[in-house]
Amino acid sequence: MDYLIKIALFFTLFFSLLLGALGLNAQVYPCYLYGSITTVDGDVYSGAIRWNDEEVFLSDVFNSEKIENPYLKYVKKENPKLIEYKRRRRTSWYRVEYSDEQSNSTYKRRFECRFGDINSISVTGNESVNLELKTGKFINLAGGSNDVGNQIWILDHELGLLKIDWNRIDVVKFFRPDTEIHENFGNPIYGKITTTIGEFTGFIQWDHDERLLQDKLDGESRDGEMNIPFAKIKEIIKEENGSKVVLQSGRQLLLKSSNDVTRSNRGIVVTIPQVGRIDFTWKHFLALQILALPKKSDGCYSEFKDSERLYGKVTTKKGETFEGVIVYDLDEAMDSEILNGLNDKLEFSVPFRNIKRIIPKAYNYCLVELKSGQELFLGDKTDVSEKNAGILIFTGNDSYEIVDWTNLKEIEFF
Repeated sequence: MDYLIKIALFFTLFFSLLLGALGLNAQVYPCYLYGSITTVDGDVYSGAIRWNDEEVFLSDVFNSEKIENPYLKYVKKENPKLIEYKRRRRTSWYRVEYSDEQSNSTYKRRFECRFGDINSISVTGNESVNLELKTGKFINLAGGSNDVGNQIWILDHELGLLKIDWNRIDVVKFFRPDTEIHENFGNPIYGKITTTIGEFTGFIQWDHDERLLQDKLDGESRDGEMNIPFAKIKEIIKEENGSKVVLQSGRQLLLKSSNDVTRSNRGIVVTIPQVGRIDFTWKHFLALQILALPKKSDGCYSEFKDSERLYGKVTTKKGETFEGVIVYDLDEAMDSEILNGLNDKLEFSVPFRNIKRIIPKAYNYCLVELKSGQELFLGDKTDVSEKNAGILIFTGNDSYEIVDWTNLKEIEFF
């Protein structure tokens, strides 16, 4: 638990300094999704975008599944690790079907990146897309979540709110507006969460759902059902069988019998700049204090640079070193993709862009050092354990090496 405490103290100090520098008296342009939707008939609508009634910010994550893997051809079929890799069976997030004939093999694997790293999404089927990252790399995706096949909402600058069905959409393009957005879907929930391992400040996604101040916290009071906008709430404090809700006016209520305010809560996600997302379970949650937004800042855009290939140095336990373009877990190749890991049931989602070094520590966990200096001990997930399929590194035009996770000492990203 010491390393978790160190992480918590670092974040607490970091955001105390940040908030002190920015102040809390004015609202900020909080990095909304913005762009255009072109329909199959060529009609174009422009404005703030929301992915159905969910994702609405650049830092929100798009989820789907890759349907092909161009890197498997570099691995010999008789490689035991590859055979194990191809035999894995997962449910929707990770699925691989394999036959001895490579031409008949089907590859599907989880894909995640933040909307701020996406240039466009072209609809190619009822549950499939061609996603374009910044710098023009395209990735074919299908299914995997409700991010594919659902309605997309847009606040057209002349027509207002439109809810466009998936089968009417040709392409969605994301771009930065020329001027500040005056019509949007609402301000984000921003606050400080107190947990069993410390305090964390950032943008909040409550119960994996509510993320706007106009969204409502549901629960039963002793006098009946309550639906309270987060804009009216000052603090939420976990109680034994529910939650105490303190309103901005100071009024207090005890709410029960809802997944918003009990252990049925699916989790509280905190998005932290230059780090990523941390998903806290109800077990770890103690309280949430809702804060005013910091002063206007365009800092969020600095997090979403053009996507680049992963590049770095791989060191084996035998002391061999290889430098070049890296494909992590025989799958992730771009710095906009996301590494996932658990620590005491806390789920961390960290863009590779923010990672400086990965050092395996045991068969089921590793040390992840961020470029900002923080150290995270993450495990259990495929990315950070012996389930990892290996590291492919291109050392030249026609040369490459594959390092098995069990033989890996360290990866350093440049």
